[in-house]
Amino acid sequence: TYPKRAKGLLRSGRATEAGEDCIRLADIPPMSLNRRFSEGKDMSQIIEFRARDFRMDQACDTNEGSRQIVTLGGANVECFEIGDGIDKTRIIAEKNLDTDTEYVFRFAMSNSYSGNDRAASTVIVYQGEDVENSFTYPLDRTGKNRFLPVLCKKDGDELVRVFEIPFTTQEAGAYHISILVDAMEARILPAKDNTAYDALPDVDYEQWKQEEQHKWMTKLGDLGTKTYESIGELGSQLGEKLGAWGSKISKAVGDAVNSASGSAQKNQFNAEETLKKAMDEVQAAADELKVRVKAAAEAAKEAAEAAKATKEPQETENKASEPAQDQTVEGTEDIIVTPEELSSPVSEDAKPADSENEVKND
Repeated sequence: TYPKRAKGLLRSGRATEAGEDCIRLADIPPMSLNRRFSEGKDMSQIIEFRARDFRMDQACDTNEGSRQIVTLGGANVECFEIGDGIDKTRIIAEKNLDTDTEYVFRFAMSNSYSGNDRAASTVIVYQGEDVENSFTYPLDRTGKNRFLPVLCKKDGDELVRVFEIPFTTQEAGAYHISILVDAMEARILPAKDNTAYDALPDVDYEQWKQEEQHKWMTKLGDLGTKTYESIGELGSQLGEKLGAWGSKISKAVGDAVNSASGSAQKNQFNAEETLKKAMDEVQAAADELKVRVKAAAEAAKEAAEAAKATKEPQETENKASEPAQDQTVEGTEDIIVTPEELSSPVSEDAKPADSENEVKND
């Protein structure tokens, strides 16, 4: 503790000298202690933590915690459990203190390792609303200086620490004492006499943190192995199911392909038969047309010969009959005889109009 406070403890009889720079606290009943403190105005005043004096700080939006009564070491103790391991939680108390007086706020805190490097706890003391001139004590910090506890013990997986927070008032009035935890869970409770923790093994904060980190890594490794095995087993089961499904799907696809192939062959055969039938019908129509055109040509030829035998002027007869005869005879050689030629368009000039009329008259 601080030299000035050590001298006060020696003067008050609360401690005895145990070495050049060491004192040992005496076992004095609480009532006697209170009487001694009230008699000596220059000595440090002890403010013990009482859960009933504290409340959730409404200025902190993410408060998580509750006041509880727990059994520790065979005794029932009222404490505050605060924090959710994620956000900030703050409890606060108001004390009316004297002018120019040294005080020590004393409490115990136990917490387990959160695994979060952002985890921090802080004690803040300020007068009235003057937060800017507050006393700030960082208790938990990663890679930063911390305000050290008077003792640090290990209780199972938890870290148990006793803090004595010294501060000096300048003016009399209302002072606020707040405890803030961030990204961690903590139990705040009254501190016993230091000798009451002798049965617990001493541990350094960093050493405890490394041990807990190692435990976490081991747990995570075991969890990862179990997860890997579970995933492997699940993968095998899934592979078997997929294999069975694949066989069913392959069979269904094969049946569908075979069915489609048979349908395609059948459809192809039907299409070929239909096409052949259509070609036969086209050929028959072409043959019939050929016969009709030939008959029309012969009729036209006979009509031309008959016209030639009349008594009309020879020049008129020649002009009327020769072109018709030539045209008709030549046309008989150009008759469409195939289905492909029938499908091509026929120009108006190529139609044997006169012959067709004669065929119709016939």
